[in-house]
Amino acid sequence: MGAQVVVYGLGGCQACRLTERALRQAGVEYEVVDLEANAAARELLLALEFTGAPVVTTGREWWSGFRPDRIRAVTRA
Repeated sequence: MGAQVVVYGLGGCQACRLTERALRQAGVEYEVVDLEANAAARELLLALEFTGAPVVTTGREWWSGFRPDRIRAVTRA
């Protein structure tokens, strides 16, 4: 896969855990950015008008929330 997947999430976020689990089960390598510990990442997502977690980027696209359809698309890429 050519894209670098990054999951911006929060520790107590169920949708974040589901997203990470789905990516892991699909064999997708990803990086996690903890929004509670990373103020710059929080500011970036607010500037991009995201208000909920998780926010996922593949380098080409961004989405918010647990999106199995988008995760499947990443695995096909």
